[in-house]
Amino acid sequence: MLKIIVRRTLLWSNICSIAALLLSVFLPCVNPGQWWPAGFSGFFFPFLFLLCLLYTAIWAWRKNRKYGWMNIIAILCAMPAALTTWGVHIFRENITSKQTNSGQFTLMTYNTSSMGLERYVTNKDKEAAIYNTIASGSPDILCMQEFYTNDKPGNEQHLQRITSAGNYPYHYFTRDKTHWESWHYGIVLFSRYPIITASAIPSVKSSTGSGSTFLQADIAINGDTIRVFNVHLISYMFKGEDYENMKAPKGTGLVYKMRRTFPARSSQALQLAALVAASPYPVIVCGDFNDTPVSFTYKTISRNLQDAFLKTGAGWGRTLSYLSPSLRIDYILAQPAVNIHGSKVFHNRPSEHFPVMACLSLKKN
Repeated sequence: MLKIIVRRTLLWSNICSIAALLLSVFLPCVNPGQWWPAGFSGFFFPFLFLLCLLYTAIWAWRKNRKYGWMNIIAILCAMPAALTTWGVHIFRENITSKQTNSGQFTLMTYNTSSMGLERYVTNKDKEAAIYNTIASGSPDILCMQEFYTNDKPGNEQHLQRITSAGNYPYHYFTRDKTHWESWHYGIVLFSRYPIITASAIPSVKSSTGSGSTFLQADIAINGDTIRVFNVHLISYMFKGEDYENMKAPKGTGLVYKMRRTFPARSSQALQLAALVAASPYPVIVCGDFNDTPVSFTYKTISRNLQDAFLKTGAGWGRTLSYLSPSLRIDYILAQPAVNIHGSKVFHNRPSEHFPVMACLSLKKN
């Protein structure tokens, strides 16, 4: 009797897991702006995929082929999503430093969380981690989101400091938000290559000062021109108390706060995909998408683009330092006209986001 209860419990829990896995795979094809539950599905994919692998092993151990094959079929259906979640290049040489006279260049994307500014006071440990990472990576093109600088003498003049310390003769700053005349927030791009033209393209309204626009820059590199989009898609803007209020009444709970952002982020993804398609130059898209690889946002933006981490990396590729090890939400994507030679995630605590850097070059016709 006990064996029957155990077998039935295993079977029905496995069936539920398979159903949830398939939903997490196929629901991201639906625009969550039109049906909000689709926005949550991808968050659970990595754990559901691993759970079905575990069930496969359990049924093999119990010598029940029929139920084992049920999981294998579900895993095969989920394999495309798995290959956008985990990097598989375990034995590949991952080159992140450019070779001399190769035409290669490096690009880093980094959400700086206002350069360590917390309630208008700079966290010196976080600020130091940011500058140490920039110095360590020394990217030719540095794209930063949630950037903060202050024009007032004696305050944190990060714009001037990075320009000087990183040897960046060219930059463009969107200045999406200003406090007290001298406190500026937005998206910034620093470059050692000439910026031909740059602009801030209006997107949805964001209260954070980073995410209201897309930064578009055309950059001259070795006689060619590339177009870089530096973006910060709308954030959930969680606060400490939000994690304690997951079951709070409607209008204040964590789930409600998340679903309110889905329409705006979906709209941004569609807008960005259209801008990429219309570009006359090879495109690189980088930034904080605030969404996982198994999501409508990622699927929409990454269509016909290469993911630098998936092309060269291995493992999770985690870029958010808290909540879950599965959260890869910062990306470098490139059109096929761009070679991707290597990529790296800098695990630089105590930063909230881990920056991503890639070594790239343009293909010659």
